[in-house]
Amino acid sequence: MQFSENVSFLEPSATLALAARARELSEQGRSIVDLSKGEPAYPTPEYAAEAGMRAIREGRTGYPPTAGVPELREAAAGYLNETTERGDLEASRVLVSVGAKQALFNTVYCLFGPGDEVLVPAPYWPTYPPLVRLAGAEPVVVHTRWEDRYRLTPELLEEHRTERTRGVMLNSPSNPTGMIYPREDLADVAEWCGEHDLWALSDEIYRELCYVADRAPSLLDVPHREDRAVVFAGASKALCMPGWRIGFAAGPQELIEKATDLQSQTTSGAATPSQYAAAEAFGNRERRREATDRFVGQLGELRELGVEGLSGLDRIEVRAPEGAIYFYIRLREGESMEEAESLLTEAGVAALPGDPFGDPGHLRFNFAVQPETLEEGIRRLADHFGG
Repeated sequence: MQFSENVSFLEPSATLALAARARELSEQGRSIVDLSKGEPAYPTPEYAAEAGMRAIREGRTGYPPTAGVPELREAAAGYLNETTERGDLEASRVLVSVGAKQALFNTVYCLFGPGDEVLVPAPYWPTYPPLVRLAGAEPVVVHTRWEDRYRLTPELLEEHRTERTRGVMLNSPSNPTGMIYPREDLADVAEWCGEHDLWALSDEIYRELCYVADRAPSLLDVPHREDRAVVFAGASKALCMPGWRIGFAAGPQELIEKATDLQSQTTSGAATPSQYAAAEAFGNRERRREATDRFVGQLGELRELGVEGLSGLDRIEVRAPEGAIYFYIRLREGESMEEAESLLTEAGVAALPGDPFGDPGHLRFNFAVQPETLEEGIRRLADHFGG
């Protein structure tokens, strides 16, 4: 079939494709430990789930306002004001979307176009480059290094800046590495973006899942050009609400209004009951903090379990992630695509290779799974990679 140039470059999501392969093998009777997914294998907090069900019982199931129900926009703005040094973000500067991915798409599509370049630090979430290409712009990969703990600096970005550069994609804590931008580095990058009139797009979906501080620094915590900055967050990770499909963008009023116009011609608003569930999830500060603290505590134990079990194996190197929900390991030898295939077919462990993240020679494992699942996965990995 002949497709338009708009989509001819698109490939299936590596995460979804591998998950489908793992599911297929499992249905064939194979024992598969799936550590490939990009979501927590834990239930939604009861107080948030009940709010969604209550919305259904009360008949709040019609089309919502395109930009989001007022309760959720207020709750999202309040959450950012509470957890960053911003303090005065208004609800009118928040756009609710069908997950953070759509919020990112809306923003990229509104800001960039043919002839523009967007700097994308690698390793990156595999969706970033296609989003830029869908807008007609060109992603320019900026490679960071394991040896430097994937540090991103203005000097490194400057090496790739041209007269066509229009923005930078930021992600901290990082998917896949679990690295967190130190506050000082984030401030330096924000200042550099401002000096060159560049958009700073900061994906902070994992910010609450931090193991070295109360939470990871936000772009809203450091001086930045408010007219050239957008922050993205959502309910899927720290609040264990991936299937509710709620994300949001917070940025300049004019951009939020234009992105709302775009959303009105694509998906329209996110599902109404999901929005009320998320409004309660973010808006109930005491219960949100209780739920996230408990979850981070659970993840911290799983993180220690994994680092202990994977350290000292002959064929891999592992570091304790600072945030997010992934172990990102470096292979001492071999190709990551081949290794991921071998892991799945021989060891029965589903993991993602580094190639889709722009970083061959590495593997990503999700540790936000049940303890018994992680323990079995580590046992199989230890057998596979040697001790």
